[in-house]
Order: sequence, then structure tokens, then C-alpha cells
Amino acid sequence: MSSTAIPSPAATIRCHSAGRLRGFLRNRILLAGWQPRALPAAGSDAVAAQQLAHLVGPAVLEPMNVALDHADREASHVGGCARDAYTLLYACAAFAVLFAACGVAASDNHLVLNLLVLAELVMLVVLLLTFRSAHRTNWHGRWMALRFHVEFLRCLPITAATHPDSLHARQAREDGSAAPGLPLSDAPHLAALRNHHGKAADASVAAQDDALRAGRARLYLQLRAHAALEPATYAARALTYGRVLAGQQLRYHCIRAQQEQAIVHRVHALSMAAFGLTVVAVLVHFCWHSALLTIICTGVPAFAASLHGFLAQEESERLAASFSAMAVRLQGWLDRPDPAGLAAMQERLGELAELLMGEMQDWHRLFGDKGMYHLG
Repeated sequence: MSSTAIPSPAATIRCHSAGRLRGFLRNRILLAGWQPRALPAAGSDAVAAQQLAHLVGPAVLEPMNVALDHADREASHVGGCARDAYTLLYACAAFAVLFAACGVAASDNHLVLNLLVLAELVMLVVLLLTFRSAHRTNWHGRWMALRFHVEFLRCLPITAATHPDSLHARQAREDGSAAPGLPLSDAPHLAALRNHHGKAADASVAAQDDALRAGRARLYLQLRAHAALEPATYAARALTYGRVLAGQQLRYHCIRAQQEQAIVHRVHALSMAAFGLTVVAVLVHFCWHSALLTIICTGVPAFAASLHGFLAQEESERLAASFSAMAVRLQGWLDRPDPAGLAAMQERLGELAELLMGEMQDWHRLFGDKGMYHLG
């Protein structure tokens, strides 16, 4: 393993789903039949890899690719586990309510009733164990650090071309900070805000953060040394690479914005259908008393509530707005012509780095301190 690669957290994370559960719910159910529309053209991954190799040279390209590929795989795996955890929590809660309601239909059959009670108990036990495992392993904290690291690495060749005193260059050179953004202060009133119910910081996640920042710093120094040999040439090549990267990011943000918009629309449509079905079942109850109607009146709202809880955890409405705004900003950067002169090129590259990292920091603030796992 390269010195810039991070140690795998697989030894402490026992999770094999890696996002399959959430992916099934999103892609096979909520996005079934969905297709993106009116997407902008973007350079292929092969073109981006070629431009990156031309920019950084073979000596830096190999360790950078190793670090980026390894961190991206780990971030996808850990992030999938973190998201599967809250997906499973909401699913178990809905099924527990459904099994409890089905007991009305089997009140005279003790065998079926006992099986339903057992099924409800299993759902509650799975919910409790998932909740406990997610908090003890801290999937969420590891995912945040890894995903930020991946995006920082992706932006590092651009950052190396900017002025050494720029914010992101200083963060890369000085190993960043304990959290993305400004260095943390030891002021008591700020420490109290970071102290969640007296819970101490996760030492393993802190060690992971230190390793990630050290790896970024080593790569940045190598890139900066390479850029310093011919600053103007490196900046010009960085602009060419930056245009490819910005085009890919523009396409990605357009796809994600459309996805989140479609999910929000479909969840609201399903909720309205569930509400209508529940109202009909309640009205029919006046003239026809049936266990099936009781199950509908109880189970359908439970699944609708769980689906809305999943939507809230995904932050789909906010992400749709955020991705749309980012697409507009990226298109604005791409529409402007590239300047001549080292200082002007550095300023333009700094704008791109600020766009990419600023969006990542907004995402990190949105999810970083969010309570991802809830019982009930």
C-alpha cells in the first residue's frame, strides 16, 4: 500500500451491504423508470485521466491515483453502510407496526398470532442492534472524513496551481484542521458546542483524520514542487484539466439534482396516495368492520411516515436545491474565457477550487453533525 493510502477500516466495520439496501429503495423503487434529461456534454474519464497525467507527471500520478482510488472505495463502502443503517431503521419500524396491526386479523389463531408477535420482536431487535452498531462503529463520522478527503484529493492538482497563500492551499500544506473549514479553537464556549451530551470524540476517527490530512499534505507538497518548476505552464495545463473536471462535475450535479427532485416528487405522490387510501379505509369502517381495514388504517400511514423519515435523512429537498445552485455556478465558471498571465490564471483556478471545495464543505456541514440514527 502506498504511503499516501489510508489504513482500511474494514477491521472495525463489519458491514457487507455497502449501500445495497438504500440503492434498492432509491434506484429500483423511487427512481424506477426515471431517466435524466437535457444533460450537458462532459469529457470522459479517459480524457480526464489523460489530462491529469499530462498535468502532474508520472512521478506524482501513481501515488495520487492509488490514494484517490483507495479512499474512494472506502468512502463508498463506509458511506453505503451508514446510509443502509438508517434505511434499515425506518424499514424495521414500519414492519414492526404492520406486524402488530396484522395481529387483529389473527386474534383467533394463536399460532399465527405468536408468529406475528415474534416477527415484531425480531424487527425491534434488529432495529436496536443496528442502532447500537452504527453508533459504536461511528460509520457516519468515518464516512464524513473519507468523502471530504476524496473530494480534496480530486481538487489537489488545481489547488497546487493556485497562490500558496490561498485558503485551500494553506489547508493542504498545513494538514488542514480537525474539521473542514477554519481551524478549531479551544475556547470553552466553542468546545461546549462540540460536546454532544458529554460524549467524547472518537479516537479512531480522529486518528483516521490525522492520517488523511498527512497524506494530503505529502501529495500537495509533491504537486507544489512539480508546479514550481514551470508555474505558468503548470497553471495553463491546470486550466485545461480544470475545464474537463468542471464539465464532469456540472454533469454530475445536473443528474443528482434531477434525481433528488424526482424522489421528492414521487415520495409526495406516494404519501398523497397513502393518505387517500387511509381516508377511504376509515370511511368504509362506518359500514363494514374488517380486520383488513384496520391493517390498512395502521400499516399504510406507518410506511408513509417511514418513507418521509428516509427522505428527511437523505436531505433530498435541500440537496436538490444545492445541486441545482452548484450547476449554475459551474456553468458560469465554464462560460468565462480563460485568461492569460500567471496571476490571472491562478486567480481563475482559485475560483474553481473554491467552487468545488465550498460545495463539499456545505455538504459536510449539512450531514456532519446531523443525527443519522434514531430509535422509533
